[in-house]
Amino acid sequence: MVRDAETFAEQDKEIKDKIDARNQLENYIYQMKNTVTDSDKLADKLDDDDKATIMDALEEHGDWLASNIDADKDDYEDHLRDL
Repeated sequence: MVRDAETFAEQDKEIKDKIDARNQLENYIYQMKNTVTDSDKLADKLDDDDKATIMDALEEHGDWLASNIDADKDDYEDHLRDL
């Protein structure tokens, strides 16, 4: 019974780490979109080409996130580093 609990605790930790990594990526995408489009933050300081480049990258990673719900923790972390 103790062995089963240890096994489940390890699985729970892996699932939590995966969810945390996904949430970090999702939050970063959301925050960056707001930062780039808010005139009080960066919107007025970036030229249109830079905004477009950033928004394209955010959309690309957002689309990947939406279509890869069951990705591994490492995949989420890789995409966060890429951004």
